[in-house]
Amino acid sequence: MLQNIEVIEYLKGIPFEQMIRDLFLYSTKEPWFFTEFSFLLVFGIFVFFYALVFDWNIIRKCYLVAFSLFFYYKSSGPFLALFITQVTCDYAFAQWIQKTHARSKKLLGFISILFSLSFLMYFKYANFFIDNTNALLLTHFELVDLFLPIGISFYTFQSISYLVDVYRGEIKASSNFLDYAFYMTFFPHLVAGPIVRASDFLGQVNHPARPNALVFKESFVRIMLGLIKKLFIADYLAKYVDMVFASPSFYSGGENLLGVIAYTFQIYFDFSGYSDIAIGLALLVGYRLKENFDNPYNATNITVFWRKWHISLSSWLRDYVYIPLGGNRKGEFNTYLFLLITMLVGGFWHGASWKFVFWGFAHGIALGFHKLIKHRLPDNMLMNGLGWLSTFSFVSFCWIFFRSSDFNSAIEIIQRIGNHTLMNDFLGFWYSRFEVSLLLIGVFAIVLIPQGLKKWCIESLYLIPAFFWIFFLLIALQVIIQFKDEVVQPFIYFQF
Repeated sequence: MLQNIEVIEYLKGIPFEQMIRDLFLYSTKEPWFFTEFSFLLVFGIFVFFYALVFDWNIIRKCYLVAFSLFFYYKSSGPFLALFITQVTCDYAFAQWIQKTHARSKKLLGFISILFSLSFLMYFKYANFFIDNTNALLLTHFELVDLFLPIGISFYTFQSISYLVDVYRGEIKASSNFLDYAFYMTFFPHLVAGPIVRASDFLGQVNHPARPNALVFKESFVRIMLGLIKKLFIADYLAKYVDMVFASPSFYSGGENLLGVIAYTFQIYFDFSGYSDIAIGLALLVGYRLKENFDNPYNATNITVFWRKWHISLSSWLRDYVYIPLGGNRKGEFNTYLFLLITMLVGGFWHGASWKFVFWGFAHGIALGFHKLIKHRLPDNMLMNGLGWLSTFSFVSFCWIFFRSSDFNSAIEIIQRIGNHTLMNDFLGFWYSRFEVSLLLIGVFAIVLIPQGLKKWCIESLYLIPAFFWIFFLLIALQVIIQFKDEVVQPFIYFQF
């Protein structure tokens, strides 16, 4: 009950003038995100007025674009101007590309992509290149004091996919700037994905689905599941993960191993939780985003894993890097090379650090190795079980480099696991960190449940009368409030 009182205090105890003043403040260090009560409160007010203007197409679009820009402003402040500049220029480039032919079209397409990438390359990778130039050439160029604009990796890839699709003739350039701005700024996916294709979304802009009882239930389930995944599971695991990765030498090999497994689940529940909330919020305003996860830790090989993990990114890399390079059309050796290049791009997209490049390299090698041997493997229950175990172990191993602060820390964790792991470590962990132990067992069970069974359980909920959903709401809020930390961790993918 004390946590409920905190919520009431937040809603009633703050002076109205202070709430208005705080509403228009922004913080690049503490971005405004879906798990904050202030966002949920403002979104509730937004939805009320959105329902009033729903039937007026232009007003509805302007209202939603304005809210989306306000949402971005709350996280990035003055970098909103940069985002608007890129949206405006990409719209103009697409119009120009569509009207141009032959060689000029190819040159213009290249320039437009280079322009979109220029912002990302400067803000995210300038210091990486300066640092490595200094190391290789013994120069002394000073690093630049830069802030990485929230969501720049996501909206840059989104704009590139639009420009390339227009260049290929797969879609027509949007003739209405407001429609394109709506597609680019739509707040649920703006700062951490999914990466939305214009071909999937532009057709919905002027024809949103009017929410009905079933859609409201689906939206509610997605949002509540997302909040529970993030606040109850991911943030709780994060406390142990942060301790282990901050000082791996202070913990036994078994504790380091469990820290790695905990991060394996933390990043999944954190990011899939964000995706669930984004899909649920989009449904509430009449739009449907594609799924971004499909039980990835159920995968029995690394190829299937990448079809199920961060689907919007993996499909983007396939369609705009792997296939344009040549895919599997230019011989066996080139196929493996293109796979490796594609995953190196994916690793580098995640961060300006060699640890991310290595992470992408490792996955590229694994994808090539699986492609080489997959036709020689028997298809039976034993092999599928071994395939699942090896895939889960490999993915977890790679997450060590993804999460560690640097290579040395990653190597230290691997050495602790390899040289200092005893069975007593796990028994001691069970008694000393009983809650974390139960949570790890629970999430293991959750991720191993077949997707079809999960879908059936959720669809069964929709059959329950709406009256009982009030109790579901209260129970879900109580669970979230009871277990969430005082300071909610930012979503992991905000940093990318």
